[in-house]
Amino acid sequence: MPSVQQKNKKDRLSFFVNSELSDKVTRISRQTKVPVSEIARKALQNYIDEVEKKDLENELEEGYKTNYNYYLKAQDEWKYADND
Repeated sequence: MPSVQQKNKKDRLSFFVNSELSDKVTRISRQTKVPVSEIARKALQNYIDEVEKKDLENELEEGYKTNYNYYLKAQDEWKYADND
């Protein structure tokens, strides 16, 4: 019988922060009534999204640079298309 896989399986991460950052996140947690763990999850997700976006932008830029001559030639070929 196949095992049932858990949706939204969670892993525990453990790391240290300096006391200044700890104090700030604790203060914000109390102020917003959002658990520190949720603030950390959101911060990690935002950081990952930012890195992935930058990676995609770099890939697109490299693709455009690699295909520059092709795009230039295609543009030149269509230059007179609407001048009939």
